[in-house]
Amino acid sequence: MSALKSNAVVVLSLVVVRLQSALYSIISDCDETYNYWEPLHYLLKGKGFQTWEYSPEFALRSYSYLWLHGLPAKVLQLVTDNGVLIFYFVRCLLAVTCALLEYRLYRILGRKCGGGVASLWLLFQLTSAGMFISSAALLPSSFSMYITLATMAAWLNEDTRTAIVVTAFSGLIGWPFAVIVAVPFVLELLFRKRKFLDLFKNALLYGAMYGVPIVLIDSLYFGTFTVAALNIIRYNVFTSHGPDLYGVEPIMFYVKNLFLNHNITLMLSLSYPLVVLTAACLGVRNTKNRLSPMQGLWLMSPLYLWLFVFAIQPHKEERFIFPVYPLFALGTALLMDQLFSHMRRILGAGRSSFPNRLMGFAVLAVALCLGVSRMLATSMYYRAPMSVLSDLPPTDKELSVCYGKEWYRFPGNFFLPPNYRARFVESSFTGMLPAYYEETQNGTQIVHDYFNDQNRGHPHMLFELSRCDYLVDFDKGAFYDELSAEPNYSVDRKTWSIASSVEFVQAEESASFARAYYVPLVSYRYLVWGRYNLLRRNKMKPIS
Repeated sequence: MSALKSNAVVVLSLVVVRLQSALYSIISDCDETYNYWEPLHYLLKGKGFQTWEYSPEFALRSYSYLWLHGLPAKVLQLVTDNGVLIFYFVRCLLAVTCALLEYRLYRILGRKCGGGVASLWLLFQLTSAGMFISSAALLPSSFSMYITLATMAAWLNEDTRTAIVVTAFSGLIGWPFAVIVAVPFVLELLFRKRKFLDLFKNALLYGAMYGVPIVLIDSLYFGTFTVAALNIIRYNVFTSHGPDLYGVEPIMFYVKNLFLNHNITLMLSLSYPLVVLTAACLGVRNTKNRLSPMQGLWLMSPLYLWLFVFAIQPHKEERFIFPVYPLFALGTALLMDQLFSHMRRILGAGRSSFPNRLMGFAVLAVALCLGVSRMLATSMYYRAPMSVLSDLPPTDKELSVCYGKEWYRFPGNFFLPPNYRARFVESSFTGMLPAYYEETQNGTQIVHDYFNDQNRGHPHMLFELSRCDYLVDFDKGAFYDELSAEPNYSVDRKTWSIASSVEFVQAEESASFARAYYVPLVSYRYLVWGRYNLLRRNKMKPIS
């Protein structure tokens, strides 16, 4: 009975924390909006933005992946057509899925690595700001993170078939690069367990089982034979330009982002190989229900392999590391368990109890404080784009809500009431913007001449400012300069009035620590705020 209660507490804790993510985390990447929420909105409601990746001539994204989320959303749509409710319903489904997969890995870690490792991993997962932003995101990289949880559980449980099944599914429908996580598992099957035939048969069987319907669905939507997974590999690996067009970053980009999202667990998980080397020199062996140091290091090898592969890529995005986010907590849990074991060897079981508890408490306290502080900061400082549209009144005629310099913060058509359309007006951004799908039966199959894979902008995507009924603008306190490419429209009171306004941090003007972490009574003194405004054109005709 006590075990049952304990498991119920674990499940409840995971579900509650992940649901908080679904309800309060922001959309941190415009790729999530335009490449996933918008096409999903089109599938459900017949209206939405299309990016060049969904153009049939490129076909880098899979409609099969969208329908994984679209089917339950379609069921909810029978009850309500409210876009915001559908948005959060899908997010909550993702959050609960993540929580259940985390629980399964927690149970298997308890059996294979010991209760201490499992408990530490769970606590670090619950306090991780990285898991807060990734667990409910509608992104293939988040989907791949779910598969990482399932793959690690199957690998530890020596469930070869399940590991192959979920890896094949992830690579075909989610993100093909996610199979990197399974490389150590495959090598183990081939060279240690000598299961080449089993691997080949299962990979072929489940690859065909998932691949055939995925290809059929995507080919139907694109109007031509399409293997989206191969197309995205070809674009990223074998073209002369590839994703580097969208910016290149030094390796410090990942160091900074990973520290913000994982703080002390980043440092400890990356230090784990040094602890293993020390343990190997001391001749430490595995005891009952505990991995040996080398077994633990092999279990962590997907993290180090993943970081190496993506650190050497010129184009870097925070979401690219999502698939291995749970492994930072695992590496830290394994390291601390190993350190506790060393302390017991050196001091004895009795004398090591207090320093072990002190060390564990200190690490958990740092992870908790920094993790929760980061979660609160992202939710409190940067949520305005998802809330400012809530004051749009209902209307029976089509109205335009325009975005200029704030185009990349548009949360999606799920947040617009019926009969509103988001539009883009000219700004200093000259790259490729999305365009609305053709709202016809075969709208996904039409090839448009305004899409390209060179990140070149096209006038088709731009809307005349004079035709905008509403405009979303970030007021940083500048004066109005009509000659500027990005004027501060909020102070042009002759043309616009403020319909809704929400505080939004000016990151570039605020102190680095204050904008990254929320510290009660302290952070606000070092923040510079702007106003995120929904502007209404003056002398608009009354909304019917």
